[in-house]
Order: sequence, then structure tokens, then C-alpha cells
Amino acid sequence: MVDTGPYGIVRHPIYTGIILASAATAAMRGTALAWLGACVMTTGWVIKARLEEEFLREELGAETYGEYARRVPMLSPLPRRQRPR
Repeated sequence: MVDTGPYGIVRHPIYTGIILASAATAAMRGTALAWLGACVMTTGWVIKARLEEEFLREELGAETYGEYARRVPMLSPLPRRQRPR
């Protein structure tokens, strides 16, 4: 499992980039239809990322991937709120 470079910042850096690019495109277009399209595409990428995570948990082991998932956010590198234990 790779957890260096962009994969040390977010678990799905390609999807993060695509989501940012679609939001930037929607902002440049400035239309409701462009924003709707960006929202629909973002929803699809989030669903796809979650499906990939299920696969990775099965392939790499729930403990191994779970530790990585606790350390590295899924799509947004912004600080996360700590959950109470």
C-alpha cells in the first residue's frame, strides 16, 4: 500500500483533483447547470471512492487499511474534527 506523496495527504488524490477541477469549471461558467453537473459528478466520485475503499479493506485487510484511513482523510486534506473515543 502506498501512503507517501499525495497518498499521504488524501486517500484518493485523483478524485480530489477532479472534484476541484469540476468546481473550478462550474465557477468559471457561473451557471446553475454547471454547478448541478459538478455536484452530480462529485456524488459519483464519492460513491466510487467508497466502493474502492470496501475493495481495499478486503484485499489489504481491515486492520491495515483501517489504520491508514484513520491517519489520512478520504478526499479533503483540511483538518478533521477528532471523534470522541
